[in-house]
Amino acid sequence: MRSPSSRPMLATLAWMAFTAALVAQDARVEFEVVSIKRSTSDGRGGGRSFPDGSQRMTNIPIRNFILAASPVPTREVVGLPDWAMTERYDVALKPPPGSTPAQRRQMMQAMFADRMKLVAHVEQHERDVFSLVLARSDGRLGPDLKPSPNDCSPPLPGTPLPAPSTSRPTEKEILSRCGMMMGVGTIVSGGMKLDNLVVSISGLAGGDVLNETGLDGFYSMTLKFSPRRGPAAPLDPGAAPTATAAANDDLPDIFTALQEQLGLKLVRGKKMMPVFVVDHIERPSEN
Repeated sequence: MRSPSSRPMLATLAWMAFTAALVAQDARVEFEVVSIKRSTSDGRGGGRSFPDGSQRMTNIPIRNFILAASPVPTREVVGLPDWAMTERYDVALKPPPGSTPAQRRQMMQAMFADRMKLVAHVEQHERDVFSLVLARSDGRLGPDLKPSPNDCSPPLPGTPLPAPSTSRPTEKEILSRCGMMMGVGTIVSGGMKLDNLVVSISGLAGGDVLNETGLDGFYSMTLKFSPRRGPAAPLDPGAAPTATAAANDDLPDIFTALQEQLGLKLVRGKKMMPVFVVDHIERPSEN
């Protein structure tokens, strides 16, 4: 007899196996254009998303976007073959006009099932996590974290988008508008949600970061810290600084910077987290 905990995983596996068949019955959730080709570029890989939901990815491995096929949000995938982590592809995806983010996720799942014969499931594994919380009991924020004065609500359908800048904006320019600029040891935003901040600092903390501040809405912020270097060992706020960290300017580590500059604190813990497990995948069939 199967344990109750195995049933969600089996249901997810069955869902993945039948995704292509189910989606094919509804033309509204099929990409208008799907192009997957081995990359011939020798340059750096990258990707770009467009307002209509189209995506163009150049010179990237499959591992870089396979999590879009997961039925639940997750940051971890296991079970990929070596080729999915080393071979580079150029990918172009165009959804039909008016498609929703949920429909585009279904399209991605169907594309992986059809073009790469993907079979996968989700498991719950215990992982190191950090909770981002308010550092002060009175709820006061740090000097570099403030409610955004900018209107960062999503634009109405049909609203023309501003032309992209051809030069790198300054910190002052970033603070005057919505969005984020992230560089080595720097995160600057004129308006972003803290849910986006935790995604940006997860790698620096050494584990997934959960937003448990209770703060909603958009915030402007300036965060400057000493970037982690060397082996991917979790940073410990109570550990003695290494010679590498000490030599890296006089900036504080991410734990100290969050507390001193934003009035936020990372608290270490353990939590069961979803992991996307690949049971079978084949090289994509090209156009």
